[in-house]
Amino acid sequence: MRDPLFYRGRKLLRFLKNQRQRLLGCVRKNKLIFLMLGLTSFVLVGKVLILKTTPEAYAAIREEAIIRQLNSPLLEKKNLFGAGDAKKLTFDKKVVFGEITKAQTTEMESKLFNIVGDTPIAEMVPFIARRESKVAAFLVGIAKKESSFGLASPSKGGSTCYNYWGYKGTGSRGTALGYSCFGSAQEAIQIVGDRIEVLVAKERNTPAKMVDTWKCGRSCAGDPGAPSWVSTVALYFNRIVRIEG
Repeated sequence: MRDPLFYRGRKLLRFLKNQRQRLLGCVRKNKLIFLMLGLTSFVLVGKVLILKTTPEAYAAIREEAIIRQLNSPLLEKKNLFGAGDAKKLTFDKKVVFGEITKAQTTEMESKLFNIVGDTPIAEMVPFIARRESKVAAFLVGIAKKESSFGLASPSKGGSTCYNYWGYKGTGSRGTALGYSCFGSAQEAIQIVGDRIEVLVAKERNTPAKMVDTWKCGRSCAGDPGAPSWVSTVALYFNRIVRIEG
């Protein structure tokens, strides 16, 4: 007795084989029709994919447009302290360290920027320019000798102390390596500048007269480094005093 399941299975296989042969025959006779159907299906699938990705494409275009709008000179990394930019800086006549005109401030700043170049002390130029000429001259000259305009200066917690003069006194952030640690460029110029101003008023008004107090504390007699200190500070001191003179 034949197994009915086995018999039905063989019958189904024969049926599927016959249908396959008919389908292949139909395809051979109607190649053009099936080709058109395949192309149509491909186009439809492509449109679906395009519609799906279009929002992302538009988003990318919008993002690029925003970036282009933000790509202005104010956001680019440039040397903001170059001579050309310095001439554009203006200030009110009433300033923290006295009353000066905008024209005088801009001219003084421009020349100070040319002297210090792209060094850390350039950040302080707007504040230095507001000081009396000899005070400003000492701020620049001493900073050059003591720290190469801030390139070699103390820091605390990974942040600069804004102490480019080897100043030992009061700072809002305490001390670092025995030197004052200031909280900002403006604070540094205020405190150090005020100290220099006092000394200038006491006739320490040239590098040769300032060296004993600033470098040695009282007297630099016998100090082999004193002549070099005076020479370097005087080089920049004289240039700046001539600017104002």
